Parts: sequence; C-alpha cells; structure tokens
Amino acid sequence: IDFEVDDSNVPPPKPVETNFTGEANYISSEDAIEKMMLAEGLSVNLFASEEMFPELVNPVQMQVDTQGRLWVAAWATYPKWEPMKEMSDRLIILEDTNGDGVADKSTTFASIHNPTGFEFWNGGVIVVSAPDILFLKDTTGDNKADVQIRLMGAIDSADTHHTANNVIYGPHGWIYYQRGVFHLNNVETPWRKNMESDVSGLYRFNPRTFEFDFVVENIYNPHGISFDRWGNLFITDGTMGTAHQVYLDGDRFEKRPLLDHTVRPVPGNQVLSTSQFPEEFRENFLIYNVIGFLGAKRYELSYQNGHVWGEEIGDLFYSDDPNFRPTDGVIGSDGALYISDWHNAIIGHMQHNLRDPMRDHTHGRIYRITADDRPLLDPVPIHNEPVENLLELLKHPDNGIRHRVRVELSSRETDNVISAVQDWIQQFDPGNSDDAHPLLEALWVHQQHNVPNYDLLQDLLHSPEENARIAAEKVEWFWSDRDPALISAHLHTDSETPLSDSFDRAGMELDFSDDEIAEFAIRAIIEQMRFDVARFTVRSDQPVRLTFDNPDFMPHNLLITEPGKADEVYQMAIDLGGRGFELHFIPDSPDILVASRLLRHNESELLEFTAPSIPGRYQFICTFPGHGELMRGVMEVVD
Repeated sequence: IDFEVDDSNVPPPKPVETNFTGEANYISSEDAIEKMMLAEGLSVNLFASEEMFPELVNPVQMQVDTQGRLWVAAWATYPKWEPMKEMSDRLIILEDTNGDGVADKSTTFASIHNPTGFEFWNGGVIVVSAPDILFLKDTTGDNKADVQIRLMGAIDSADTHHTANNVIYGPHGWIYYQRGVFHLNNVETPWRKNMESDVSGLYRFNPRTFEFDFVVENIYNPHGISFDRWGNLFITDGTMGTAHQVYLDGDRFEKRPLLDHTVRPVPGNQVLSTSQFPEEFRENFLIYNVIGFLGAKRYELSYQNGHVWGEEIGDLFYSDDPNFRPTDGVIGSDGALYISDWHNAIIGHMQHNLRDPMRDHTHGRIYRITADDRPLLDPVPIHNEPVENLLELLKHPDNGIRHRVRVELSSRETDNVISAVQDWIQQFDPGNSDDAHPLLEALWVHQQHNVPNYDLLQDLLHSPEENARIAAEKVEWFWSDRDPALISAHLHTDSETPLSDSFDRAGMELDFSDDEIAEFAIRAIIEQMRFDVARFTVRSDQPVRLTFDNPDFMPHNLLITEPGKADEVYQMAIDLGGRGFELHFIPDSPDILVASRLLRHNESELLEFTAPSIPGRYQFICTFPGHGELMRGVMEVVD
C-alpha cells in the first residue's frame, strides 16, 4: 500500500525569546580581515565566504583531499534541524581553479544532516551524521556522492554539541574521534559485537575490520585531535580548554598534560606543519579558541623520553570581531594555512536555547594565511599516482602531504602496496637515525593494511632514534595478543567515589553538631545532577567548615544564598553566558553568602564561614547552567 505522509496539521514550534544581551553586528568578510592581528611575517586573505557561496554556513571541520581541494562540513541547521524548515547541512568542495588564492567554485558533494566530522578513506569519505557513521563515495566522477554505506550506528545524537567530532585518519590506519559527557553510545556494526559506553573521551575504529576501541577519557566536551610526525597523539577539551598527550602506558593508553592552558573553550587543535612558513612556526602546536580570546595560540613542543610538552610562545592570530569563531585549521596543497570561521554571535548550548532566534544560520568564512616573502608550495601530485611515487612522498617533511599519501594508499590493492613497500625499504639502514622516519612510515603502511611485518617492527624497536622506538612500541601493542577484558575495562572510568556510595548518601539530612565548629561534607552524585545532602543544620553564628567534593564528570559549584534568593541568583549565573566559566558561574550578587569555585572531576574545596545570625532556610545550589533545577538543598539555621 502506498501511503503519503501529511503533517500539515502539525502545530508550529513554540516561539522562543532570546536571552542574548549583546549586539549581533555582522560585518563583511573584508572588513573582518581588518580586525585580525597576525604574528609578524604572516598575511591573510579571504578564501571563501557566505557572500561568495551562500551554502558555506557554520563550517565545523575541513580536510584537503588527494587532489588538493578543500572540503568543508557546513552545518547550517546547528544545533538541530527544526521541523518544517529546510535541512541544508552538507559537505562542500571548494576549489581555486585559477591559483589566485581565492575559491571560485563550490560543489555540494552530499547533503548530510549534522556533519560533525569527516575524513577521507578508501576513495571516499567517512562522515559522522549521528546516530550513524557513513561512508560516501562518488563512482561517476561528477563530484556527487552516489554511494552511501552505513558503517556503524548508535552514535548518540541527543546533544549535537557533544556528538562525535574532529574525525581523523591516524597514521596507523584507525579512524579517531572524540565525543562529550552527555552521551551514551551503543555502537553496532554488522560484523562486531555491540559496544556500550558512557564515557566521554577519545574513540577509534578500524574501517577495515570494524574493531572499535575506547582510547582514553577526556572531559567534559572534548574537541580537537592531531598527530605529529612521529605519531604522537594530542587531544583537547572544548569546555575547559585543556590539552593532553595520549601515550601508551604498559597495556593501556593514558593521557598527561601537554601544556598550561590559558584560554577556553577550544573547538580544535593542530600541529602546524608546512614548509611554506618560516622555521620558527613549523611543528608548533596550535590551540583554536572561540570565546574571549578569538584566535589561535602557539606552543613550541619539546620531547624527552616520550614525554611531549608545549611552551606558549605567542599568538598566531586573533580578531577583535566578536563574531569570529575559528573552529578548525588545515594546510592546503599550496602550503597555506586555511582557517574556518564559524562566525556566529552566540555559540554553545547551555547559555542559550537551542532555538534561540539569535543563532545565525547564514554566515561562514574560510581565511587563508601565508608567510610573507616566501614562495607558495607547488601542488604535489598524489591522486592516482603510482604506488612507487607515493612511497617516495612519505619522505616529505610536511605532515599533510604524508597524510594524504596514506589516504591515497588506503584505496589501493593491499598486495600491490605491501610488495612495493618491502622493495622501497631496502634503501634504508635501520641503524641510521636519519632513516628511522621513512622506515616508521613503512611500518605504518603495513599496519594500515593489516599486514604485520615483525622484522621491520624489531628493527624500529631497536632504532637509534628514540621517537621511532616509542612509535614502534605502539604498533607492537596493536599487533600483540591484547586481553579483551583489559580493553573493555577501559570503557569504565574509576572514580574515588563509587557510584553506589553516592546513591546511598542521596538526599541525606545532616543534623547540627554541638561542636564549636560544625563540619559537613557534600558531594555531587555521579551522573545524577544532584547533591548527596538535601539539608544540613547549623546554629546561628556558628563557625562552619563545609567540604564540597565533585566526583562527577561534569563541572559543579556550590553557592549558599539568602532565603528565597536561589532562583534569582541562578538566573543571574545563566545570564553570564560565555563569561560564566572565567567567573565560575558566580554572579555579582549581595544575596550570595558563600561560594565554591567551579570544580572539575574529582576536585574538592573547603568552604569556611560563619553561619548567619538570623535563623531561616538558606538554600544552596549549583549555578552551572542546566544544573540548578535539580542541584539544590537547604542550610537550616536555628537558634
């Protein structure tokens, strides 16, 4: 029976009023350039904008394909598509056909809802469109996807702000992404057992075998993944702006701080690898930031015994345009740095309603940064090149070129690739540290094609180059017999406070103490957005020592307010918007008696104060947006 859906009687969504109090003054792309400041010796020009291509809206991630073309995930319906409105998200191919540094052609490769991340592989594109991870391919040569395969399902889509993002093809052949704390995944494929996970952090899967792994926890809303030339993996968190190095620690992967972070929130990071830039810029680690400081911070990386550390050395660029939101950066085939500008007056989910009318759905820009007085790079032929030519390019100093070579090799016949690699490595001496990197690239090619080469592995495990030895140890981990129980155990994060203990304490009422000083402890309940104490009692003018612990994965604070003032203080905290984090969501109010800072996972703070003289019911509350409705209780002051 042929049915036709008729939803003409569906009522329109309830109107939403904005709580945005600033000015949304959108200026032209060229005027925006005048507000940008760059490091000495660099220049910027506009590569593409919504003025040139109206479909270029809210660019969230970019990649350069093996033909040297810039692809963009344009997310016009962010944060979610609204019924009865056009669904206009897409993957766009931007081309500069005359070589003047400005895009003159735009092609929509595919219309994809919520394209929060994508990467090239096997002649096509892997794209996240929650709840699915899809493989798209053009088989007719018209730059339009005509093949769509669902690789995996059950990638949580409840909060697109926390959905799988920053997709990248690692040097050893796995696809990486991060996702946030508000999601529960139950990843399914036709070939593997489903994997349920409630942990925020870094994930990876092998597109050839459909193996799926949790790598390491990263909270609260992680965005940003990059690799350096030795395969060291760096991740950032959007919410807090922290950056970490992911490293192999025995039988599992762990993370350690990469730098002292000074800005937040961070939507992405990058290792700046281009020989078009002067030496002092090369291999810098970049942090992109979108509130307060609107630009990219530079860090010089140092290496010792496998430990990588970044020291801040200045700003690569920043802007005084309050709508400038740099989300991603890639190196183009000409060696220039391309920056995507989300360009929106308001961003984020918690500060504003999902359907806030001030959310912009029409702007998006791509800027191009080059080094002055240095020639642009000639495009390197990669697409459809013979395997032997591609292997020679694995000697290239620029990470992006070697990355695109690996992508191109992913589409070639494995037997031909491995045979050519084994011939190619004969020119290198394992005992020469100068040959360590091309040999490592050869080892990675074997790993990408799931063909172990234990002789080559042993050569690199005994290499005179320390970075090569450390990288080889990771390959050995993948090729060893790993204990599935150990791997699955990674999916559950240990906490100093067991979940059952938190439930046992939920809603407790603590009577006052006759001691001279009243001492209490309050904890946030893991994943419940509740305090474990509903009420505690103190005497008027009694000294109080209150310990607030946060074993939860979300940030929380604790404020005690005057009677009946909790809701007013909570709304003031919400109204802080993007400034809330730097102020710990503590508004300037005389109705706040005492307040903790905003505590991260497993942090605590001791609050010492004197109880009010006037008896009454003084409320305590977490003023982090979205938490205060549930996270509240009462401090009873008695005579």
